[in-house]
Amino acid sequence: MLKIGSIQLNNPFLQAALSGYTDYPMRIIARRFGCPLTFTGVMLDRISLHPKAIKQTKFHCLEDEHPVAAQIFGHDPETIAQSAAQFRRLGYDMIDLNFACPVPKVLRRERGGWLMRKPDIVRQAFLRTREMVDCPVMMKLRIGFDHSEAAKEDFWRIVDNAVADGVEALGIHGRTVEQKYKGKADWSVIAEVKKRYPNLTLFGSGDLMDAPTILKRMQETGVDGVLIARGAIGNPWIFSDCIALWEGKPLPQPPSLKEQAEIMLQHYEMINQERPGRRGVSFFRKFSARFAHRHPERKKVLLDFMRVKEPQKLRDLINQWYIQYA
Repeated sequence: MLKIGSIQLNNPFLQAALSGYTDYPMRIIARRFGCPLTFTGVMLDRISLHPKAIKQTKFHCLEDEHPVAAQIFGHDPETIAQSAAQFRRLGYDMIDLNFACPVPKVLRRERGGWLMRKPDIVRQAFLRTREMVDCPVMMKLRIGFDHSEAAKEDFWRIVDNAVADGVEALGIHGRTVEQKYKGKADWSVIAEVKKRYPNLTLFGSGDLMDAPTILKRMQETGVDGVLIARGAIGNPWIFSDCIALWEGKPLPQPPSLKEQAEIMLQHYEMINQERPGRRGVSFFRKFSARFAHRHPERKKVLLDFMRVKEPQKLRDLINQWYIQYA
C-alpha cells in the first residue's frame, strides 16, 4: 500500500492544492469519489500566526475529511515552521510546503516558486518544519525556476537535499515557475527524478485532465502517484475513473445529467452554508463553469450560469438544465 510517512493511501490519485478552489466542499466531494488524500488551497504562513485570522473556519479541517494536508508557503524558514506547527495543532494530518506557486504577486514577495532559486532556504524551511511537527512533511516543487542551467542545478540541489534529509514525499509539477501554466508539462524531468531516486515517494503533476492520460503518465514515468489539479474542478468523477482503470476495470460511463445535478447541488449547498446569499453564488460560478463542460448545450448553460446572481435562481437553473432537460 502506498504511504506518505504514517499516512496510508488505498490509491495514488490525490486532489492537488488549488488556491481559491480546494476548500472543504471540493475536498469532501473528492473523497466521496475515492480520493484518499486532499490538500487545502495554499495558505500564507503568517495567517496561521495571527490570533484572529486563524479562528476563521476556512482555515480549519473537519472531522469527516481526514486525512487532509495543509499546504503553506512563506519566505522565512522559522515562520514557515511555526505555521506548520499551528496547522498541525488544528488537526491537519500532513504539512505540504509550497515552493512552486508561480503567481506574480507571490513571486514579488519572494514566496512560493521564487524559492526554487534558493536551495538553502528551501532546505532550512524543510528541516525546521520537520523539527516542529510530528506528522509527514511533503514538498511541492516545479522543474526549475526557468530553463537555464543555473535553474536546473538549483532544482537538483533541492531534490538531492530533500531526499538526503528524509522528505516523506515530493510533488513535482512539470513546468518551470517562469512558464506558469503555459505550454505543455514536461514529465521527462519528473521521470528522471524517479529514476535517480527509486525509493522516493514521488507525485507528478501537470496537464492531468482525464483518467486515460493520468494512467499513461504513471506508466511512462514510474511515479508513485499524481496530484490532480485543474482536471478535478467540477469533475470529481475523475477520481473514480482513475481508480477503475487502475484496478483493471473499464472506464465508467459518464455521469448522467441527473447525477451531475446532484453533485452540483451538494457542492453549492455546502458553499452556501459558509458564504450565504449572492456571495456563495458568485463563488460557485467558477465551479459551475467547469461542471457545464459535460452538458450537451454547454455554451447556453455556461452563459446562464455566468448571469445568475440569486441562490434560488441558481437552483432553478440546475433543475432546468440538468433535471428537466434530462
